[in-house]
Amino acid sequence: MTRTAISDTPSDSNNHGPGRTDISGSRHQIKGNASEKVKDLASTIFSHFIDAKGCSYNSNIGRKLKFSEINVLGSLDLKTVGVGNDLSVETVFEVVVDQDMCNLYGTLHGGCAAYLVDPCSSASLVALGLLLGTDGTGVSQSMNLIWHHPIYKDMKISIKSTSMYITGRVRTARCEIWSGNKLCVSAVHSTINPVAKANKARL
Repeated sequence: MTRTAISDTPSDSNNHGPGRTDISGSRHQIKGNASEKVKDLASTIFSHFIDAKGCSYNSNIGRKLKFSEINVLGSLDLKTVGVGNDLSVETVFEVVVDQDMCNLYGTLHGGCAAYLVDPCSSASLVALGLLLGTDGTGVSQSMNLIWHHPIYKDMKISIKSTSMYITGRVRTARCEIWSGNKLCVSAVHSTINPVAKANKARL
């Protein structure tokens, strides 16, 4: 995931602030126990990183992703703010696999699976950063994927990510791609924020 300071993320001019997006799911469509403000900001930041209104690499696929759920797990302990071990965020995205996401055999291309993991797993880290008051974005440091089962064209898949760790410049998340009750891909994605002094994300 390419890094941009949260404070640099453009707002939705139609909503006069960091608001909703109809491309990747608005906060009114996002389920879960996260606050409306977290849903709002997380949705806007996600749309920025997939270049929802542009034509960057795979932005046509990114626009298909529906941001469907954000859950906050654990409690925020002010004594451990910045560590992020006692608090985690789970995000869920949904998408139907189209032909342009598949290889010539009609199954989800491995490169496309990696692309889906990148912004979707990063979304859980961004949301955790919002809760901790730090910039959860970063550039990819490592991504380890395991393919368990093929995903075929026209299947509806869920991409579930859970933040694992934010400390200093390092961020790590776990990601799973499911088709119904079948685990198809699992991954661990680590990013690093190259800026020594993190920008605060104020809620």
